[in-house]
Amino acid sequence: MEIRAEARRLVRIATVFIALGWILVTYAVIAGAVWWIQLASREGFDLVEALGLSLSAVFGPVVLALIVAAFGHFGRLFAMWAGSESPT
Repeated sequence: MEIRAEARRLVRIATVFIALGWILVTYAVIAGAVWWIQLASREGFDLVEALGLSLSAVFGPVVLALIVAAFGHFGRLFAMWAGSESPT
């Protein structure tokens, strides 16, 4: 089995995870900001209460998206290590 070819394949897959993770982070942050603006415009909430509610609702998806991105970064680092350790 060619280790460098497998490392290149792992880099491609990891790049997808990195892109997907950062796209999801961006989506969650934008959705949280929009929800905060909508909550703050209601009569029953002030700015700080609305911020607290939106941050608590967005924290989970942001953390999960960051984990996906970190998984991709780890995959790329592992592929670089495996590719450099293989004999030529």
